[in-house]
Amino acid sequence: MVVPPTTAQQRAIAYAPMPFAAISFLSSSYVIYHLLFEEPKKLERLYHRLVLAMNVALIPLSFTQFLSTMVVPDGTENYVGAIGTVNTCTAIGFIKFMFNFSVATYYASLILQALMGLRNNFKEEKYRWIETPIHLVAYCIPCAISIVIAAHENFNPNDSGCWFVT
Repeated sequence: MVVPPTTAQQRAIAYAPMPFAAISFLSSSYVIYHLLFEEPKKLERLYHRLVLAMNVALIPLSFTQFLSTMVVPDGTENYVGAIGTVNTCTAIGFIKFMFNFSVATYYASLILQALMGLRNNFKEEKYRWIETPIHLVAYCIPCAISIVIAAHENFNPNDSGCWFVT
């Protein structure tokens, strides 16, 4: 038997992610600004373009984490601060699911880029071709999966917000 969380635990689940999500949002914004406006020359390197793309994906993810339980439909039991609707839960669940997998793909791509660099004596022209497939995998696959989940109405309240629930 699952015991529902106490009111204090519900508040912790609702409000604890907010400062960390805000820090993530601000730091990702700074990395994007820095690479685009202060050191655009760095974008000639594959590594920096992947870091930029990863931080672009972190912006909407941080935003969804900040919203936390606010997007859960109003009146849902055991969710403090729930003021959303079924549609807000679906939309935020879609964004959170998609960008969680996009960010993970970019983290993995940094490892792949390092491996390809080592194997090719860091001659980027020999492995630059991996960039386009990385971006396609980072966005197309998570987007397609999110569309299927949303079409089946499986983004529902779960833990600290809305997520994939069967």
